[in-house]
Amino acid sequence: MVKLSIYEYKDYKKFLIDWMEQAPQKGRGMRKQLAEAISCQTAFITHVLSGDYHLSLEQAEASARWMGLNEQESEFLLLLVMHQRAGTKSLENLLRRQISERREQQAVLKKRVNIQESLTLEDQATYYGSWHYAAIHMALLNPSLRTIEGLQKYFQLPPAKLMSVLDFLVARGLVKQEKGFFKVAQPVLHLELNSPLLTQHHTHWRLKAIDSIGTKSFDNLHYSGVISLSKEDYEWVRERLSHLLKDVVDKLKDSPDEQLACLNFDWFQI
Repeated sequence: MVKLSIYEYKDYKKFLIDWMEQAPQKGRGMRKQLAEAISCQTAFITHVLSGDYHLSLEQAEASARWMGLNEQESEFLLLLVMHQRAGTKSLENLLRRQISERREQQAVLKKRVNIQESLTLEDQATYYGSWHYAAIHMALLNPSLRTIEGLQKYFQLPPAKLMSVLDFLVARGLVKQEKGFFKVAQPVLHLELNSPLLTQHHTHWRLKAIDSIGTKSFDNLHYSGVISLSKEDYEWVRERLSHLLKDVVDKLKDSPDEQLACLNFDWFQI
C-alpha cells in the first residue's frame, strides 16, 4: 500500500477514503474492517464518509491505531476531526491555526531528511560564509577528486584558498587525510530554519545557479514562473516539494559519487 501523507489533507473523510482505496481491490471490505476496529456498524462508516455524520474522538483515535499512524499523524487526524466537528466559528478558527502550525512543523526539512549538524556557531559562519567549503567537502566523495591536484584542476582555485578550505575541513573532523588523499568523515550538515546564516547559504547557491544559467548547458535544468493558485493548492505544492526532497535524499544515499550538482528549491508567496 502506498503511504499517504495526512498532512496534505484538510478533510479527514477524504483521507480515510483515499487511504482505504490504496488497498488491494481498491479497498473492498475495508469499511467493514474499519467498522469492526472502532466498534460500530458498517452503515455508520458509510454515513460518515458520504454524509454529515462524524467520527467521535474515540473512534478517530481507534481509526488511527487501525491504520498504523504514528503518534504525530494520529494527533493530526484528531485535529482534523475536531475542526470539522467544531460548533462555533471561534473554535473552528482556533483549530485551523493549530492545523496550520502542525503543517509548518512537518515542513521543517531537517525533520524530513533526519540529518544533524556538529559545527559550532563560529565554524558554521566560516563553512557557510563561502560556497567553496560545501563544494569541496562534497567533491571529496568523488574518488577522482580526493587529491589536491584533482581538486585544483576541477575548481581552478588559488592554491592558498584550496589549502585553507581543506585545513578547515580536516581540523573540524569533516574530512580526514590519509597518505596524500582526503576522505569525507562526516558527509552531511544542515542549518536550522532560524539560523542567521541560512540566508547567506541560500544566496551563495542561487548565485551559482545564475552562473549556471549563463552557460546555457542542456545538461542543467532551470525553471522560473509566476503562478496564480488557491491557498489550498499552494500548501499542496509545498507539501509535495517537501516529500520530493525526502525522496531525492533517500534515492541519493546509495548513489555512486561521480559528479557534483546543486539542487535549489524555491516556492514562495509574492
